[in-house]
Amino acid sequence: MMNRVDSSGQPDRGLGLGPFWAIVQADLRSLFRNRITYGWLLAAVLIQVVRSLGSRGTGTVSAVVSSGLGDFIYVWALVIIALAASSVSSEAGELADSVMSKSVTRLDYILAKFTSRISYTLLTYFVVTAVLVGLGLRLEVGDYDALGLAGAILLLALALVMLTALGVGLSIVMPNTVTAIVTLLVLWYSMTVVFPAVDLGLLSPGSLLGMLPDVIKGIWNWEVWETAAGFAIVSMASIGLSSEYFNLKDI
Repeated sequence: MMNRVDSSGQPDRGLGLGPFWAIVQADLRSLFRNRITYGWLLAAVLIQVVRSLGSRGTGTVSAVVSSGLGDFIYVWALVIIALAASSVSSEAGELADSVMSKSVTRLDYILAKFTSRISYTLLTYFVVTAVLVGLGLRLEVGDYDALGLAGAILLLALALVMLTALGVGLSIVMPNTVTAIVTLLVLWYSMTVVFPAVDLGLLSPGSLLGMLPDVIKGIWNWEVWETAAGFAIVSMASIGLSSEYFNLKDI
């Protein structure tokens, strides 16, 4: 796949975002028509409903919301990993040829993949979280701060952005989909379970879950900000390094 060039031989950056948005829309359309999406949403929403109903009279907002958000780290991460880590490697043949025939740059293609997969993850997350929070706020013990609750939701969203960015990045770098998925599974659950034990808790989604009840109550500390910064740096590094790799490698 070749980059587009202008008459001076330099890459042409002025041809608009049409191809980029076309790839984003096509990928999102395919994802939201997938039965996996409907199954995921149905199961996730049902679990939140059951959790909230079971906590009436005894549960607190901070505990129930933290527990519900934790599903995305330990359970629904499996779905995100499968979809993110197969985003590029599974299309290395047909779609790459299609993109090349339409004169789309490598950067258009790969940034569109990052955009669509991250958007998909966040849209699904916010739909399920809206149900969780809506039900959680009906509990009798309202031990939450509005800004803290919003902050907790955004912090976990940042962790899921990191997971998705790592998945798409590995899908670019790894030779096939299975290798990318297995590698990300090992990496994600190592970050979640092992990192806190080796003093790398700032990069651990598991450590973030331990902070969420306090954050929801409006209690913040410097470690929360360091964790958020760590997730953001890993996400940007994954996007930048894998995009550069994709730009240089032969397809």
